[in-house]
Amino acid sequence: MKVEEYTYQELKHMLDYMKRMYDTVRLVDPVECRVISVDTSGELHYEKECYSAWNAASRCSNCTSYRAVMSNQRQTKEEVYDGHRFLVQSIPIKLVLPDRNNFSCVMELITVDDKEGETLPPTHQILTGEDEKQVSQGMTETDYLVTHDLLTRLNNLDGICREVRRILVEDPDTRRVLITGDIRHFRTLNERYGVQRGNEVLIAIADMLRRNCGEDTVYGRTHADHFVLCMPEERFDEGVFMNAVEEIGQMIDTENYHLFFHLGVFRIDDPDIPVTVMIERADLALKSLHGRRENVLTFYTNKLLKQAENEIEFLNAFPKNLEDGQFHIFLQPIFDQQQRVTGAEALTRWIKPDGSITPSDKYIHILEKNDNIAKLDCENWERVMKQLRSWQATVRDHLVISVNVSPKDLFYMDALKKVKELVHAYSVDPNKLILEFSERDLMNDTELRLEILDKFRAEGFKVAIDNFGAGDFSINMLKELQADYVKLDKSFIDDALADPRSKIVLEACVKLIHQLGMKVVAEGVETQMQFDYLKSIDCDRFQGYYFTPAIPIQEFEEKY
Repeated sequence: MKVEEYTYQELKHMLDYMKRMYDTVRLVDPVECRVISVDTSGELHYEKECYSAWNAASRCSNCTSYRAVMSNQRQTKEEVYDGHRFLVQSIPIKLVLPDRNNFSCVMELITVDDKEGETLPPTHQILTGEDEKQVSQGMTETDYLVTHDLLTRLNNLDGICREVRRILVEDPDTRRVLITGDIRHFRTLNERYGVQRGNEVLIAIADMLRRNCGEDTVYGRTHADHFVLCMPEERFDEGVFMNAVEEIGQMIDTENYHLFFHLGVFRIDDPDIPVTVMIERADLALKSLHGRRENVLTFYTNKLLKQAENEIEFLNAFPKNLEDGQFHIFLQPIFDQQQRVTGAEALTRWIKPDGSITPSDKYIHILEKNDNIAKLDCENWERVMKQLRSWQATVRDHLVISVNVSPKDLFYMDALKKVKELVHAYSVDPNKLILEFSERDLMNDTELRLEILDKFRAEGFKVAIDNFGAGDFSINMLKELQADYVKLDKSFIDDALADPRSKIVLEACVKLIHQLGMKVVAEGVETQMQFDYLKSIDCDRFQGYYFTPAIPIQEFEEKY
């Protein structure tokens, strides 16, 4: 079923029309279990609990509106209360908010059968609890399971949304903040130390929240290592928070791994926006910290929202822009110690109709949020195959081209199969293609990633480890690598030239990489001094602005 989108003006007309045919027509947020209304400016307002229509104590165990919004399908049910049968139709819709974000909710159409003298069968009969309030069958246990995370015994997303809404309604005058947090590279923790150890960390975080949070605070775990906390702003103390996470961080503090916590904070200036939107906005701040190797906290700003809106606009336009040929391959030459060109790295550039050029680091991370990255990479790989084919039996026949492989490529498609098909279609020697995998990506699902490298090499392709030294790669993991090239990250080189201890580490890594049978490529070379030093420690290949930036293919062929 396609979920219809409505502006608040369209929704008002729809609700007015439906009220002619049904006894009750209402808009509900089934996650927060609240009736909502929309004013003339399009702002949301949360009202009473939706289950109060049946005088129930908590969410109905067979809530059709919740199932409707989760399944994107119309759902129906019957409830019997006070001698009347209520036929409820729950229709999922998307409401376009004034800030252009979509909000998923449900339009409930309710018909009441109140014929006198008719004995009604007990269809989904609502029972009366000891406190004289109506409670659906099995509600005590079911409601706990619906609203709580069984590992940590904290509220889950449902419970968080409902409890945050409750305190906002009951105490509207207290200013609050909503905080989301997660652990940097939590999957790596599970891989290295086991799921049980990871669970112990999650439980420790839950216990810390219980010890430090007051009754007027809502906290919980939505999934994996993602926690949410809502508290009065006057009690929010950054120092206290950072001290608490430092304490948890001591649980695992080794040479190869340290627990780092990232926190995003959203100030609740408008309590009538959906709690899910509050969480999304705190998450926007949280995501801006991706990659930071420290305990760090940051606040949501309108700039982050604007950035998110720009990303949505970019993703919506991407398929058409790709079809129109706005994405091009540029080549950055790679040199040997004698400054002879041995190949190039293929880098994507977005050339807009106005002629402006956008480098790939501005949009690749956006495309990696869905399968668009696979679409772009497939097209890039094919262009590289065409280029290698065109160089056959020419003076450039000896050159190789390296291409980047995103970890999302491995998720959205069979990357090895696709590359093999392209090599066969264009009759290209697999040895002329180098597939680059980022060190950061190898940190996640390490065994699986290393297995994939082996499969590519078994088919005759060359493999390079990109951005080496930028992440948390260990010497122990380096020995497991079966690659052809290791590309030193620019930051690793810069650190070595600025710090004697880092210099010792870099030189030891270069020596070890050679002893393991791999070649070293120095990235980001910008000066003669850097080039001379990197040659002196026996790096094999070099690329960077000292030689040339990435250039159009035609210019590459004219120069080299």
